[in-house]
Amino acid sequence: MEVTANGNGKLVVYWDGQCPFCSAIKQRFSALDTTHRLNFVDMNDPAVAETAAPRFTPAELTEEMRVKMPDGTWRTGFFAWAAVLRTLPLLRWLGILMQSWLLADIGPKAYRWTADHRYAISRLLRLPAPCAPDGSCRIA
Repeated sequence: MEVTANGNGKLVVYWDGQCPFCSAIKQRFSALDTTHRLNFVDMNDPAVAETAAPRFTPAELTEEMRVKMPDGTWRTGFFAWAAVLRTLPLLRWLGILMQSWLLADIGPKAYRWTADHRYAISRLLRLPAPCAPDGSCRIA
């Protein structure tokens, strides 16, 4: 598990590996990461959560997605997704649009609602529970 972002040009994406909706999005975005600049790490892993300290507590990590940029700065929530999208060649335009004044008000509110309801969205979409690297899957 490599969590460091400094020096390697990668964004470290702290995501909720227990959330089926989040896992589905991670899978799709990983496939679009043709430049290999995204390093997804599960914030539920205590060793991963520790790497975000002292900036964020484990409880704060569960509130919204966090991204550690290659220069060591952080993006959170809606702006973290904009940073992720800007690294994906096919979706770079959307990341740029997300950081424009056009979405400055509604974007963070829409993200906040989605983050707060991600497990309900998972159930509504009937997404399966994510599986562990060893192949075992939780029953939701």
